[in-house]
Amino acid sequence: MKCPKCQFENPEEMQFCGKCGHELSIPSGLPPKELSFEEKLKRIQRYLPKGLTEKILAQKDKIEGERKQVTIMFCDMKGFTPLTEKLGPEDTFSLMDQVYEILIHKVHQYEGTVNELRGDGILALFGAPIALEDAPYQAIRAAIAIHREIAKFSEKQKSHSKIPPVFLRIGINTGAVVVGSVGNDLRVQFTAAGDTINMAARMEGLAEPGTTYVAEKTFRLTKGLFRFEALGKKAVKGKAEAIPVYKILSVKEDVYRPRLGSERMIYSKMVGRDMELNRLELQVVKAINGEGSVVNIIGEAGIGKSRLVAELKKRDVMKRVTTLEGRAISIGRNLSFYPIIDFLKQWARIRADDGEATALGKLETAVRGVFPEDVYEALPFVATLMGMNLSGRYAERVKGIEGEALEKLILKNVRDLLIRATELNPLVIVVEDLHWADTSTIDFMESLFRLAETRRILFVNVFRPGHKETGDRIVEKIRERLPVYYVEIVVEPLDEQMSEALIDNMLNISGLHHAVIGQIVQRASGNPFFIEEVVQSFIDEGAVVLTHGTFEVTEKIRTMAVPHTINDVLLSRIDMLEEKTRNLLKLASVIGRNFFYRILADVATTIEDIDSKLSYLKEIQIIRERRRMGEIEYLFKHALAQEATYESILFHKRKELH
Repeated sequence: MKCPKCQFENPEEMQFCGKCGHELSIPSGLPPKELSFEEKLKRIQRYLPKGLTEKILAQKDKIEGERKQVTIMFCDMKGFTPLTEKLGPEDTFSLMDQVYEILIHKVHQYEGTVNELRGDGILALFGAPIALEDAPYQAIRAAIAIHREIAKFSEKQKSHSKIPPVFLRIGINTGAVVVGSVGNDLRVQFTAAGDTINMAARMEGLAEPGTTYVAEKTFRLTKGLFRFEALGKKAVKGKAEAIPVYKILSVKEDVYRPRLGSERMIYSKMVGRDMELNRLELQVVKAINGEGSVVNIIGEAGIGKSRLVAELKKRDVMKRVTTLEGRAISIGRNLSFYPIIDFLKQWARIRADDGEATALGKLETAVRGVFPEDVYEALPFVATLMGMNLSGRYAERVKGIEGEALEKLILKNVRDLLIRATELNPLVIVVEDLHWADTSTIDFMESLFRLAETRRILFVNVFRPGHKETGDRIVEKIRERLPVYYVEIVVEPLDEQMSEALIDNMLNISGLHHAVIGQIVQRASGNPFFIEEVVQSFIDEGAVVLTHGTFEVTEKIRTMAVPHTINDVLLSRIDMLEEKTRNLLKLASVIGRNFFYRILADVATTIEDIDSKLSYLKEIQIIRERRRMGEIEYLFKHALAQEATYESILFHKRKELH
């Protein structure tokens, strides 16, 4: 069957062109049936991770035209056309079927969206249709994972002499796009605002086979997390001047991944958290003295939870305990026990680049250090939890044990391991970003918390509010089961005076114009990360310049937009709202940071039950309520949240709403 798009001759039974991926007409010559969104989704369902189909369907009707900050990934295969001629259509289709499976799976694993399947690659987006607070990071991790899996795939294909090694070229760029409606097919229609998408394509065109190239903005946002090679300025089509290009080398695995903004150059000592830090340190002292506890550190993104833990680790008292750290990640709901495996790897000193034999050897050494007489009992179950391949005596111990019985033995041996560790030294276990954990991790941690009743162990859980299945659930269970051993530290925004002190510390100079300080304080609403990002953006964009030792304001201060890092954090929360609630918030953002209930109700005539929607927005701390001038008035908790929501609305829609 000849493809109407590229004229490639395909076998009759094929539904998609083996060269360009175009959908083929049915053999009878009748016009192809117009498939529904659900039918097309079903066709590629086998490519998708478990649960993703339901997620796509849930989002389908929610996406409307809006502006977004997105990271674009272009990916294609070296030498695809001569390869198709060498293999023939059937083998080409079989090869690309397997390559697509790798590409699609890895993109979705790192929370991206495959927007377009091509004959020899894909166009993927990170941060759309649902915003991600770390989209550039996720895109680069996906690119690294794709290269790794393709290399494994090529190694397996060596026995097939017809199929040469497969090498992919990947290009990544970050910038603004306009997101359109899903319509009646699988692809979200994206139109670049500027040349964001084109630049990603240019990066891919420059990339050597087996490598990933990124443009300047992606590099700036991720340079603290990955190793890059600066390739200098390159001429690209459509640009009058050459642009900087960077090749990704590797993840900085030897550094525990910094949190929001911590890789930035401006720095301040911690401000306004002395009481919280002292409470935290007291629990460490209690653990040393034999009294365990569970501490939940709760606060919104960027409020300073991780900084609080970092400051605790600097205290002298921490030299008297063993500290283990794990972290859930934003894709963690698809990764069982990720934070637990994370802190066990740290305990065993297992690095990301350790091979299987090295990793198992390190775990064996660590277990033997606390469990010399029972290493052959404990290690197989701990290693199984960590996904390690076992052999010999270790494999025999877990052989035939499955399901609930295996889970119970894994929990027992991890508990026994921690108990024995506390007999040698008091133990502090820190789990960051617990709101992103999977339910198996939450179940496991809840079982471990009981150790605080009898052991020298302190659990420190760090998470954001408003996550019912993870953080909120843990709070409820601990209050119910372990009230005597529970400490809750809620990290609140800084007041105006503390915010000003933080700004002074960051700029490390006196005499900053009061209007600039007021502008930063007003926009950031006491959130240290937001303050830092606004300060940095003012400097980066030239809104504030250093002249003769004094910072001065320029005209650019009038047009400063929300920094991209803050925009992504805020929109990642807003995008998760139910469609009508999200539309209500957009309407409110057009009115302003403050809006009267009466005015919103008059405008939101097509949205039902606005009272319950406003109550929910208050509950998750996006807006606040107060009485003013005898009326109910609401305001966005952060001025930047209002700005980010407003800026996401397309210009024509914004004009219509005004």
